[in-house]
This record gives sequence, C-alpha cells and structure tokens, in this order.
Amino acid sequence: MLALRQWRGRPKGDALPALPKWMQAIDTVTFPVALGLGFLLSALNPKNLIMAVGAGMSIGSASLNGGAIVVVIVVFTIIAACTVGVPVIAYLLAADTLRGPLDALRGWLVKENAVIMAILLVIGVSMIGKGLASF
Repeated sequence: MLALRQWRGRPKGDALPALPKWMQAIDTVTFPVALGLGFLLSALNPKNLIMAVGAGMSIGSASLNGGAIVVVIVVFTIIAACTVGVPVIAYLLAADTLRGPLDALRGWLVKENAVIMAILLVIGVSMIGKGLASF
C-alpha cells in the first residue's frame, strides 16, 4: 500500500518533486548535524529497516553455522555501506572531477525518488515474505 502511494505520488512528466525541508538544507549542514542526520536516515528509515529485517530473516533461515553467519553479516554490511561510502570517498579524493556527475545523479535521484522508494519497499517486503516462508 505504501509502495503504491509512493508510485502514484510521483511527479508527472518533467515536473520536479517538492523536496522536504531537511533535503533543501542538506548542502549547508555542519559535520555533527550531518552525522546525526545520516544516522537517523539510515538506522530509522522504514525502507532500510524493512531491508535489514528481510536480510536478517534470510540469513537466519539459511541454517548456517556461527562463523558463516558472521561472514554473511559482514559482507551484507559492507555491500550496504558501499552505496554511501563509495561516492563519499570518491568525492573526497576527486571532488572537482566528480562534482558534475554527482550533481547529475543527485538530480536524477531527486526526480525519481518516489519510484526508487516504491521499488525498494517492494523488494524489502518480498525479502521478509521469503524469510517468513522459509520458517
């Protein structure tokens, strides 16, 4: 239902979505505010929680031994962190070169946010369903 609402609420045509106030101010935040905002957006985001629960259920139902579970959790965490870590580290190393491509990517992500969130929500719910079905 939430994914459907996200999908139907997306901007039509070339219209840009209205950004939330926190996202409008993102370029002017200080490091401590950015750190806190990053924690809130990642740890308490329903989409991330659904994906993490789905992954946890898949890992828990896989009948792995303790060492294998630790390895799988570490690999999952590294892959999940790469979606944020790789662009940040790349920008720190080559800010001038990556400014244009990252700005273009940001524009695309802002425009397609509702679609992306709807797709990720469906994937997360599907992962939870698969985890529940394996019990």
